[in-house]
Amino acid sequence: MTAFSKTKNKTTEGNRYILWGLVVIELFMSFSFLGYYIHIEPISMTFVYIPVLVAACILGPKEGALLGSVFGLASMWKASAFYVGAGDTIFSPVMSGKPIQSFLLSVASRALFGWIAGILYKIAKESKHPEIGILIVSSIGRAVHTFCVYLFMGLLFPEIGLTPANTLDEIFKPDYLLFVIVVDLIVWFFYKFRYSDHVKRFMKQVSSVDKINSIAGNKKGKIAVLAVLVAISSFSVAAYYTNRIGNVMRNYGIDLSTEISYDLMHLQIQFLLGMLSLAALAIIVIILYQKNTNYLYYEAQLDGLTGLCSRQLFFQEGETILCRMKFTEDDPGGYFIIMDIDYFKEINDQCGHPMGDGVLKLVAENLEKLFGNKGIIGRLGGDEFVVLVSHPASKSEIEDTLNKMREELAAIQAGERNVTCSIGVIPVESGYTIDQLYRSADRLLYEAKKNGKNQFVFGYRFQNENPKKTSKG
Repeated sequence: MTAFSKTKNKTTEGNRYILWGLVVIELFMSFSFLGYYIHIEPISMTFVYIPVLVAACILGPKEGALLGSVFGLASMWKASAFYVGAGDTIFSPVMSGKPIQSFLLSVASRALFGWIAGILYKIAKESKHPEIGILIVSSIGRAVHTFCVYLFMGLLFPEIGLTPANTLDEIFKPDYLLFVIVVDLIVWFFYKFRYSDHVKRFMKQVSSVDKINSIAGNKKGKIAVLAVLVAISSFSVAAYYTNRIGNVMRNYGIDLSTEISYDLMHLQIQFLLGMLSLAALAIIVIILYQKNTNYLYYEAQLDGLTGLCSRQLFFQEGETILCRMKFTEDDPGGYFIIMDIDYFKEINDQCGHPMGDGVLKLVAENLEKLFGNKGIIGRLGGDEFVVLVSHPASKSEIEDTLNKMREELAAIQAGERNVTCSIGVIPVESGYTIDQLYRSADRLLYEAKKNGKNQFVFGYRFQNENPKKTSKG
């Protein structure tokens, strides 16, 4: 038995949670001493751009650029106060008098740094010795960051007198070697941790729960509203405490200038952003824990052999999905698909049950690959599989997908027989239960078998009198 040809496996499950976790870590480090400075003469180290390197290493160039932008926005905000040193004002669009140049210096230079680091890490991971390559890239990360900043500084603020050539001054600082060792250890740890079997398995479980939840109902709108309310509340708290501090100072006969009041508000917002990022990190951890708990609940209802939904879970989730689907005249709606493997009993009898189980697993993998992001998939028992396609799709799109599936199944050799299947397909329509769709599709499956197997039969919509159409291999 030959397996399907597969593309190179990439670990993508749960990456968005890692990305958001690194974003809030970056913000927390930007607004706390944890990531900003360790200053013991002659050593002066900043760790605030380490999350950028981690994102570039374990996620990719785009994610590295995003983290770099977050780093740049945070540094731009911190530079936009009256108490900052004269040399830092060029990073602030408010203080420098050159808003566009300052934005590019603060944000674009850091985004470029993250993108370049991502490209270098990608090359390293595809090399013969990926871990050595990663350590090399991590070792030059600080120099790459300095080069990008000095490059923009030389182009946008030539009066400062710094150019990319000044990167060498950074490399020869007393703390550079110690910093390299620390960064190498941190990035290497996150790389090994992310690609450990335990984390990959955990993230795959989280991704499975996300897929079921996204099909059953999307809650992103509620989360966005909650985020806006939290932001408004936070700035309200900052304004309140700044006002109260002003009142306290006046009670003691100290009159605060406009600049001092602005700086107090500025610092209060920094404090709130730091605390909010810490709270957000805790929330992400809680969400991941909850999703893992949900997976254990789903796992008890999954088919043990294929990992697909069992009969009970499929009908339960399918009914929920149907209730949430919106049907309009212009919307082609979804489809209910049922399929059996042709001559599966003969495969088991002639080749043995291990061969039969292998065929079932490969069929499940094929269905997951083609329909996993379009709906839910179940194994109802034996060789009977079902799919509820909840995303809008035209008949031609479903036909193309089914033909592709039949071609890939035909590449599976079970004894002397190539695997084929019989399929019944019926469009989903408003007002019908998942059980009614199943029964209607099952009649079409029977017709496909009666007509010679190795084919799919389309049913008409319940409200349409068009005849059924059959497609044979």
